[in-house]
Amino acid sequence: MFRTRSHCGCLALALGIIAAQRDACGQEALRVATQADLAETAAAQQSEGSSLGYYNLLVGPTAWRFSSGLGVEYNSNIRNSENAESAIIVIPSLNTQMHWPVSINNNLDISLGAGYSEYLQHSELSQFFITSGSGFSFDVFVGDCRINLHDQVFLTQSSYQNPGVSGENKNVQTLQNTIGAGATWNFGRMVPSLGFDHADYLSLVSSTIPDTTSENFTGSLGFPIQDEYTVGAEAGGSFITYGSGGQPSGFYVTGATQWSAGLFGNSQITDYLSVQLRGGYTDYIPDNSVPGNSANSDAGFYFSASINHRVNQWLNYTLSGGRSTDLSSFGQVQTRSYVSVSPAYNLFNHYQISTPFTYQSGTQPGFTPTSGVANYDQLVLGITVSREITKKLSASAEYQYVDEESTLATLTYTVNIISLNITYQF
Repeated sequence: MFRTRSHCGCLALALGIIAAQRDACGQEALRVATQADLAETAAAQQSEGSSLGYYNLLVGPTAWRFSSGLGVEYNSNIRNSENAESAIIVIPSLNTQMHWPVSINNNLDISLGAGYSEYLQHSELSQFFITSGSGFSFDVFVGDCRINLHDQVFLTQSSYQNPGVSGENKNVQTLQNTIGAGATWNFGRMVPSLGFDHADYLSLVSSTIPDTTSENFTGSLGFPIQDEYTVGAEAGGSFITYGSGGQPSGFYVTGATQWSAGLFGNSQITDYLSVQLRGGYTDYIPDNSVPGNSANSDAGFYFSASINHRVNQWLNYTLSGGRSTDLSSFGQVQTRSYVSVSPAYNLFNHYQISTPFTYQSGTQPGFTPTSGVANYDQLVLGITVSREITKKLSASAEYQYVDEESTLATLTYTVNIISLNITYQF
């Protein structure tokens, strides 16, 4: 329960924290329409491990959970190109989570997953990686408001996860980091929130792709309807700056502005079914003040919808889809429409089976001033079978198929990935 005093004090503290973060280092330039999801993701990570029973080691007031993994992967097209080259990859990894209940209401959660991909062929592609979801989340309650401080870091491993990157740049390794703060008040019939994130998108290998930073502001006003439904309005804005390294003349811009405004709704229809909806309008405006720069602006509607449903004891699934305006590695704008479904089956004792499917279609900025903008369609599907061998040891086998078609023939490819993984929980 939120307390009902200290409104002004909470607002002043929240704005102070937001202002202090402006000079911090942080993640990728994300689409404005979903900046609020960063705080939601941090909160979800915190709630997942909020019970001390989830952890396996107590150190003073802190609880820790450790696990390690070893994977072997066959990839039929490691460069995601027309001329396929295959390789076997050995992938050791280590994951740790820490939960610290600082007080009854304040919790600090830290998560870090990292590993190394060792290519037995084409060793020049071997690289470290940091898994998505690594970072920290700290909840602070001041009077009647909840303040969340968070940082999320991601060091990419699979290039097909960024279909907006073109051709020769598909194997570029990037570090993405976001640091920020958000504050939410609860006034019963009205729930306002504010957020700020500083984002960095850093290329670690190629000098032909500029680094990107952005300052992202979000705000929303929600109206709870009973306990199961919330509707409201949201708005956001980003100030984006692109680095100058390796940019060919007449192609890149030095900066851009993006804003969005729309509506959202969340519903917990039953104990086993929840729905989230979001939609509105967004506009990306590049800075073409530098002579010769000619990046395109983009304006249009964004929307997203997701459903989480536990059908019965044998089947549950997540279904999501939408349209968004994102930033590519070149500082050019790209739009994409997508749909994704992730069903999980519990049909046999000790076994879990999942068959994820994702399809997305969008624009793909070229990597030279003359190559222009292409359109792409990407299909990703697979099957995973996992089994708990002992209480601490589990194993999984996975097959994944990726097919990307582009209006530029040189950017079209297919890849088959087969992997075996063992995980040990300490």
